[in-house]
Amino acid sequence: MSRLNIFLLLILAGLLIFAQTDSALEEKSINSDPPLAITTTPTATPTPTPIIAQPASVSIPKIQITAPIEPVGTDENGKMQLPQDINVVGWYSLGSKPGEAGNAVIAGHLDSATGEGAIFYNLRIVEPGDEIIINDQTGKEYRFVVTEKVIYPYDQVPIDKVFGKSSQKRLNLITCTGVWNPLEKNYSHRTVIFSQLLE
Repeated sequence: MSRLNIFLLLILAGLLIFAQTDSALEEKSINSDPPLAITTTPTATPTPTPIIAQPASVSIPKIQITAPIEPVGTDENGKMQLPQDINVVGWYSLGSKPGEAGNAVIAGHLDSATGEGAIFYNLRIVEPGDEIIINDQTGKEYRFVVTEKVIYPYDQVPIDKVFGKSSQKRLNLITCTGVWNPLEKNYSHRTVIFSQLLE
């Protein structure tokens, strides 16, 4: 065998050895380390917050009244407005709706300009444990239980407690009481009924 043939055989043998070594390294690399698995953690779909419709009516079985609800805001002095009709109550529409977390507020007249009893004339009879029922515009019913009744001087009503934020679903009713001051055209006190949603 010539020197050239021997040289070529050596080169071919070297190439075969290199190829086998390279294949073994590749196979070892693939087999020794398992391929990366992409894992995903399922994300819980958030439960949508139910949309509560605007309140339509309020009923208080204890004093046998049912009244339509009218949304109201504030007057030029920043005070909560009241409906003109003494048999309609006003819901403070800049705050929470009854059934939502927070303090929903409804106010009603005590009497008329002639002294005739208005929608909340007998609110003073309501006591803790009594129920207040709100129906919204879709017909859904929300039942609240009275937790507290407080009479405040008209200029000492705790605004934050009545109108402020709360994690609880509360409904507060307000009307006038006490002595009428003809000069100021104002009653001396306010009756506030605090209640909480029955769930």
